[in-house]
Amino acid sequence: MHIMLYILRQMYYGCRSIACRSNYHLFNIYYQVNHHLQLIQKGGVCMAGISSDIIRGYNDTIILYLLLDKPSYGYEISKQIKAMTNEKYIVKETTLYSAFTRMEKNGYITSFPGVGENGGKKRTYYQITDEGRLYYQSKCEEWALTKEVIEKFIVKEN
Repeated sequence: MHIMLYILRQMYYGCRSIACRSNYHLFNIYYQVNHHLQLIQKGGVCMAGISSDIIRGYNDTIILYLLLDKPSYGYEISKQIKAMTNEKYIVKETTLYSAFTRMEKNGYITSFPGVGENGGKKRTYYQITDEGRLYYQSKCEEWALTKEVIEKFIVKEN
Protein backbone atom coordinates (compact mmCIF):
# COMPACT_ATOMS: atom_id res chain seq x y z
CA MET A 1 0.00 0.00 0.00
CA HIS A 2 2.81 2.42 0.88
CA ILE A 3 4.59 1.72 -2.42
CA MET A 4 1.40 2.27 -4.41
CA LEU A 5 0.79 5.57 -2.63
CA TYR A 6 4.39 6.62 -3.29
CA ILE A 7 4.10 5.82 -7.01
CA LEU A 8 0.80 7.69 -7.35
CA ARG A 9 2.23 10.68 -5.50
CA GLN A 10 5.28 10.73 -7.75
CA MET A 11 3.12 10.43 -10.86
CA TYR A 12 0.87 13.28 -9.75
CA TYR A 13 3.43 15.70 -8.35
CA GLY A 14 6.06 14.72 -10.92
CA CYS A 15 3.95 16.12 -13.75
CA ARG A 16 5.17 19.54 -14.83
CA SER A 17 2.58 20.49 -17.42
CA ILE A 18 -0.81 21.92 -16.46
CA ALA A 19 -2.55 19.35 -18.66
CA CYS A 20 -0.87 16.55 -16.75
CA ARG A 21 -1.44 18.15 -13.32
CA SER A 22 -5.10 18.63 -14.08
CA ASN A 23 -5.57 14.90 -14.45
CA TYR A 24 -8.48 14.66 -12.05
CA HIS A 25 -8.72 10.89 -12.24
CA LEU A 26 -5.11 10.41 -11.13
CA PHE A 27 -5.50 12.85 -8.26
CA ASN A 28 -8.75 11.20 -7.18
CA ILE A 29 -7.02 7.79 -7.01
CA TYR A 30 -4.14 9.30 -5.03
CA TYR A 31 -6.58 10.97 -2.63
CA GLN A 32 -8.63 7.81 -2.05
CA VAL A 33 -5.57 5.62 -1.49
CA ASN A 34 -4.10 8.18 0.89
CA HIS A 35 -7.40 8.52 2.79
CA HIS A 36 -7.79 4.74 3.17
CA LEU A 37 -4.17 4.38 4.24
CA GLN A 38 -4.70 6.97 6.98
CA LEU A 39 -7.80 5.11 8.18
CA ILE A 40 -5.92 1.82 8.26
CA GLN A 41 -3.03 3.39 10.17
CA LYS A 42 -5.53 4.69 12.76
CA GLY A 43 -7.05 1.23 13.06
CA GLY A 44 -10.14 2.42 11.21
CA VAL A 45 -12.26 0.69 8.66
CA CYS A 46 -12.27 1.74 5.01
CA MET A 47 -15.84 2.68 4.34
CA ALA A 48 -17.80 5.38 2.64
CA GLY A 49 -18.72 8.40 4.72
CA ILE A 50 -22.18 9.79 5.10
CA SER A 51 -23.40 11.84 2.18
CA SER A 52 -23.77 15.49 3.11
CA ASP A 53 -27.10 15.49 1.24
CA ILE A 54 -28.48 12.87 3.60
CA ILE A 55 -27.34 14.40 6.85
CA ARG A 56 -27.76 18.10 5.96
CA GLY A 57 -31.25 18.30 7.44
CA TYR A 58 -30.10 16.82 10.73
CA ASN A 59 -27.00 18.88 11.52
CA ASP A 60 -29.14 21.10 13.74
CA THR A 61 -30.47 18.03 15.55
CA ILE A 62 -26.96 16.74 16.17
CA ILE A 63 -25.73 20.10 17.47
CA LEU A 64 -28.79 20.65 19.66
CA TYR A 65 -28.36 17.17 21.16
CA LEU A 66 -24.83 18.09 22.20
CA LEU A 67 -26.11 21.30 23.82
CA LEU A 68 -28.95 19.65 25.80
CA ASP A 69 -26.92 19.25 29.00
CA LYS A 70 -24.44 22.12 28.89
CA PRO A 71 -23.21 25.00 26.74
CA SER A 72 -20.28 24.34 24.44
CA TYR A 73 -18.17 25.93 21.71
CA GLY A 74 -17.65 25.09 18.05
CA TYR A 75 -14.39 23.14 18.17
CA GLU A 76 -15.57 21.01 21.09
CA ILE A 77 -18.86 20.21 19.32
CA SER A 78 -16.96 19.27 16.18
CA LYS A 79 -14.69 16.93 18.19
CA GLN A 80 -17.69 15.33 19.91
CA ILE A 81 -19.44 14.64 16.59
CA LYS A 82 -16.28 13.09 15.18
CA ALA A 83 -15.76 10.93 18.28
CA MET A 84 -19.39 9.84 18.72
CA THR A 85 -19.60 8.72 15.07
CA ASN A 86 -16.21 6.98 15.11
CA GLU A 87 -15.12 9.45 12.39
CA LYS A 88 -17.91 8.34 10.05
CA TYR A 89 -19.19 11.90 10.06
CA ILE A 90 -16.90 14.88 10.31
CA VAL A 91 -18.75 18.16 10.19
CA LYS A 92 -17.07 20.91 8.19
CA GLU A 93 -16.29 24.13 10.02
CA THR A 94 -18.36 26.19 7.57
CA THR A 95 -21.33 23.85 8.04
CA LEU A 96 -21.05 24.10 11.81
CA TYR A 97 -20.86 27.88 11.97
CA SER A 98 -23.61 28.30 9.37
CA ALA A 99 -25.80 26.12 11.57
CA PHE A 100 -24.94 28.21 14.65
CA THR A 101 -25.87 31.42 12.80
CA ARG A 102 -29.13 29.97 11.46
CA MET A 103 -30.18 28.47 14.80
CA GLU A 104 -29.34 31.64 16.70
CA LYS A 105 -31.38 33.68 14.20
CA ASN A 106 -34.31 31.26 14.67
CA GLY A 107 -34.05 31.46 18.46
CA TYR A 108 -32.98 27.84 19.01
CA ILE A 109 -29.65 28.75 20.62
CA THR A 110 -27.98 31.79 22.15
CA SER A 111 -24.30 32.61 22.19
CA PHE A 112 -22.12 34.23 24.82
CA PRO A 113 -18.41 34.98 25.14
CA GLY A 114 -16.35 32.73 27.34
CA VAL A 115 -12.80 31.78 28.17
CA GLY A 116 -11.34 28.30 27.81
CA GLU A 117 -10.27 26.19 30.75
CA ASN A 118 -7.33 27.48 32.80
CA GLY A 119 -7.77 30.98 31.37
CA GLY A 120 -7.30 29.79 27.78
CA LYS A 121 -8.27 31.66 24.65
CA LYS A 122 -11.59 33.45 24.24
CA ARG A 123 -14.36 31.40 22.70
CA THR A 124 -17.97 31.83 21.72
CA TYR A 125 -20.14 29.41 23.64
CA TYR A 126 -23.59 28.28 22.54
CA GLN A 127 -26.52 27.13 24.66
CA ILE A 128 -29.88 25.71 23.72
CA THR A 129 -33.06 27.72 24.42
CA ASP A 130 -36.50 26.42 25.39
CA GLU A 131 -37.58 26.96 21.78
CA GLY A 132 -34.49 24.99 20.69
CA ARG A 133 -35.53 22.09 22.92
CA LEU A 134 -38.97 22.03 21.28
CA TYR A 135 -37.37 22.16 17.82
CA TYR A 136 -35.00 19.33 18.78
CA GLN A 137 -37.94 17.18 19.91
CA SER A 138 -39.84 17.85 16.67
CA LYS A 139 -36.75 16.89 14.61
CA CYS A 140 -36.45 13.63 16.59
CA GLU A 141 -40.10 12.83 15.82
CA GLU A 142 -39.51 13.72 12.16
CA TRP A 143 -36.49 11.39 12.09
CA ALA A 144 -38.50 8.50 13.50
CA LEU A 145 -41.10 8.96 10.77
CA THR A 146 -38.45 9.37 8.06
CA LYS A 147 -36.66 6.23 9.21
CA GLU A 148 -39.93 4.27 9.25
CA VAL A 149 -40.73 5.31 5.66
CA ILE A 150 -37.23 4.76 4.22
CA GLU A 151 -36.84 1.35 5.86
CA LYS A 152 -39.80 0.15 3.78
CA PHE A 153 -37.55 0.56 0.72
CA ILE A 154 -34.38 -1.01 2.11
CA VAL A 155 -33.59 -4.59 1.14
CA LYS A 156 -32.59 -6.55 4.22
CA GLU A 157 -30.19 -9.43 3.60
CA ASN A 158 -30.96 -12.67 5.46
